[in-house]
Amino acid sequence: MNTKAMLLCVLAAVAVVHAAPGRVLLGNRSVFPSEYERVGAAYPGEQVNFMLLLKQRNVEAFQQRAMEISTPGSKLYRQFMTREEVLDMVAPAADEQDKVLTWLAQNGVAKNKVLNLGDAVQVQTTVEVASELFNANLHAFRHRETGRRFIVIMGQFSVPEGLVIEAVDGITGFVPNVRLSAKKATNANMIVPQTVQQSYGVPTSMAPVAGNNGLGMWEYEGQSFSPSDLASYAQSFNVKIPALSSDHIIGNNQPSSAGTEAELDVQVGFATGQGVTPWFWLFDQQDWLLSSSIQFFNAKDVPATVSISYGWNAADQCQQGIGGNDCQKYHLDSEQFVGRVNTEFSKIAARGVSMFCASGDSGANGRTDEGCSETHLNPSFPASSPWITAVGATQLTDTTPLTKNVPPACSSGQISCVSGGTEQAVSYNQAHFASGGGFSIYSARPSYQSDAVAAYLKQTSKLPPSGYYNATNRGFPDIAAFGSAIAITVQGRIEGVGGTSASSPIVAGVASLLNDAAIQKDGKPLGFLNPLLYKAAAECTGCFTDITVGDNKCTEQGCGIFGNCKGFECATGWDPVTGLGSPKYEALLNYVQNQL
Repeated sequence: MNTKAMLLCVLAAVAVVHAAPGRVLLGNRSVFPSEYERVGAAYPGEQVNFMLLLKQRNVEAFQQRAMEISTPGSKLYRQFMTREEVLDMVAPAADEQDKVLTWLAQNGVAKNKVLNLGDAVQVQTTVEVASELFNANLHAFRHRETGRRFIVIMGQFSVPEGLVIEAVDGITGFVPNVRLSAKKATNANMIVPQTVQQSYGVPTSMAPVAGNNGLGMWEYEGQSFSPSDLASYAQSFNVKIPALSSDHIIGNNQPSSAGTEAELDVQVGFATGQGVTPWFWLFDQQDWLLSSSIQFFNAKDVPATVSISYGWNAADQCQQGIGGNDCQKYHLDSEQFVGRVNTEFSKIAARGVSMFCASGDSGANGRTDEGCSETHLNPSFPASSPWITAVGATQLTDTTPLTKNVPPACSSGQISCVSGGTEQAVSYNQAHFASGGGFSIYSARPSYQSDAVAAYLKQTSKLPPSGYYNATNRGFPDIAAFGSAIAITVQGRIEGVGGTSASSPIVAGVASLLNDAAIQKDGKPLGFLNPLLYKAAAECTGCFTDITVGDNKCTEQGCGIFGNCKGFECATGWDPVTGLGSPKYEALLNYVQNQL
């Protein structure tokens, strides 16, 4: 994790805290992060884009159906829903949508600048019109480091009574810095694609691939990738990665300013899922989980598997200057924000997409308490969402040199490479971080993991104080993979990096191959994988390598004064450090094929 807390600059306080008569107050912003400077009032004719979030219906019933769709043995298993079928169930009634569209038209928004998404509406208009719509003042800001210009509402913003508008996105918040950034590592005993192939049983070459499969990386904070680095990596490590077509690069990718995080994601993910159609999804500078998941769900074509290497403390999703941007613009607290994101994730699950997320790099304590001074743990989000597969990190000890299928980067002596070793949870001593994990503070324990989590809690007494966490809630991570000493190519040079942001795309790559096998068999992917993974762990002894050594008591800054940091320890079976363990592809493939 490389997120830094933002100091806040205070604007003049707004005296009135209630909306004008006949209007509903959606938010009231009086501060902005110190990384931005206020330029002045926005130009009246300047173009702005925003999204109106509408109130949803039938959420509980819909999520029950989405879980049945994702659960092997259910009559609805893999009976995925179309976007239209999902919206028919959760979007507000058509007449309520029409009221919103009429309000926009009556206030000067051109019809061809409005896109109705059912439970959200995308709008493009001018600063002048937006000011009238929300009875608000829009200001221009500049990011001090990048120089990027942002238009943001300051002060109150509201909408007329009688509209099903819950929130506004795009002009009401600043950008959170939530990257789980890649950690520097030495060039000794490096993990390369052949390590993954030989340790996890992943195919060593491209196999026939279904045309409608895909593996995508979600990126934020302007994290671009370099196609030339991707090609160089493929050559150096003797893997075949097809070039990304222009229609599979979503967003404003800037190869000349590629970021290490995005480079890591695309290289290790696509190298693991060789042959699967690669996607790259770079969201706008002002997007975070809610707006990005809405955009993804509403896209016509999406990859069957996605990986997210970003996250932040669930309780602080609404911390001002971090996730408070989104929460203030959505007029939600952290629990409500997390709940709405979970709904959007469940909508994506209903479409048949397998979502993965890095579990975090500051152990059970989290980045918001790296000194371990608080009397509670800080689970990361979205990793603690019950609708995503969270991935922890492992490392290798007692390594063996790579002698089979040695790629040019290893045979040339540029780096020393390993074929395998003893897999353990990452440790601060080797990796300089600890794998995130623990229990959600908001989401109840889903039924798919009830037995596995109960078994862990029953077998071990080495737990943090009971008041530090809620053992009845969703436990994470679900699975683990290599996250230390990972070789990638950055600006044409091979570097060693680490982090759960390496582990997530590796597991996503494995899942993309499983999805491909399912698609080739009956034309449909596997969808949200957690119910299947926990069922496999209970029934297939060879589907995972159980990681029984290690803990997540440390953070990126160490293990506290006199080692006072709290956390969890690995154990037989599932644990909140490495989940069910690391994947064994061939056994999982056989198990999956028998489930279809």
